[in-house]
Amino acid sequence: MISAVLDPVMYLAAFVAVLSLVVFVHEFGHFQVGRWCNIAVRSFSIGMGAEWFGWTDKRGTRWKVSKIPIGGFVSWVDDQDVASTRSSDAAHKELSLADRKRLGHFHAAALWKRFATVAAGPAANFIFSIFAFALLFMVFGRNVTDETKLSPRIDTVLAGSAAEKAGLKPGDIVLSIADQKIDSWAAVKSTVPHYPALSIPITVRRNGELVTVTATPAAEKVTDETGVDHVAGVLGVSRTTAPAERVIEYPGPVAAIAGGAEQVWTLASSTGAYLGNVFSGRASPEHIAGPAGMLGMTAQVTKDAMSAPTFSDRAEALVRTLIAWAATLSVAVGFANLLPIPVLDGGHLLFYLVEAVRGRPLDPKTQALGSNAGLALLACLFLFATWNDLQRLNVLEFLRGIMS
Repeated sequence: MISAVLDPVMYLAAFVAVLSLVVFVHEFGHFQVGRWCNIAVRSFSIGMGAEWFGWTDKRGTRWKVSKIPIGGFVSWVDDQDVASTRSSDAAHKELSLADRKRLGHFHAAALWKRFATVAAGPAANFIFSIFAFALLFMVFGRNVTDETKLSPRIDTVLAGSAAEKAGLKPGDIVLSIADQKIDSWAAVKSTVPHYPALSIPITVRRNGELVTVTATPAAEKVTDETGVDHVAGVLGVSRTTAPAERVIEYPGPVAAIAGGAEQVWTLASSTGAYLGNVFSGRASPEHIAGPAGMLGMTAQVTKDAMSAPTFSDRAEALVRTLIAWAATLSVAVGFANLLPIPVLDGGHLLFYLVEAVRGRPLDPKTQALGSNAGLALLACLFLFATWNDLQRLNVLEFLRGIMS
């Protein structure tokens, strides 16, 4: 009973903590580069809505935590709203360009300063993720076990699987699949998917004897990292990597940062490929997640970490898991903010590129029109992502069951 109450509270707390950290990193990127460019900051908020508590620093910036613990923003002194629309206040309008620059108005700053300040948010997310992954590699190590060097031994056969029906047993050493020689566990994993719903001979060594069985791998839908669905053959076997076989690498700072950068690039490039596949029709948009989906994923990784046997193991797993999840979410936030949608950072950067080409900014009416269109698009994306979340979490089925 206590667990049923405390677990959701713990999952929600983990979600708020991770999301707040990622938002803080993003907004601090804007803030710090803005300060370097002598742009005056009115407020720095973690969360949205009315202020919960806060303080004002010696340069007049109001630091605050707001009551809705999702999102956040940096507000410049000449902003009208959180979308960084130029203020229509008469006092601001009457100031000369020279006075606005002297007072640190964002919208009067040089183009390169505005560009750098806006780009700094996503850049901070990526930099944070690189160093977070690097820290994990240095402290907890990086699993670099080469599966091409692991023997093709079957340790587990799933009940009811194609492997069990064919007569495969734990302890079998796979020698060939579909007349192809198998010399490693990596070869087993790469060969079986090519034979969905096809009968193939599998030869194994069992207790010193050669045994050949005929198996028909189940045809299952598998979604790759770019969101494209494939039909792959699944046997239902697995192998346990013994501690003596596992290779854990503890890189130095330079190698760890390089590994972190590689991890960030992998996440960002796969996200970009997924979005490209969605627009081309090769991938389903059902994997786009909203706040509820992120909460569900945070709950899952937290639950997995808390399944460790001892308190110290759980504490270590929780720290490691939440740092990795924060780094992953930070990449997603940085990437999403670079999308060329007005009101997002990418939309502002697009406006600045147009300004650089034209030699003057777009007129306020055009920018306002773009911002309104961007807000409408984001609202539609939010509703769509929330619908996906509700379906993924089976909320709709639950509600139907209550009302039926």
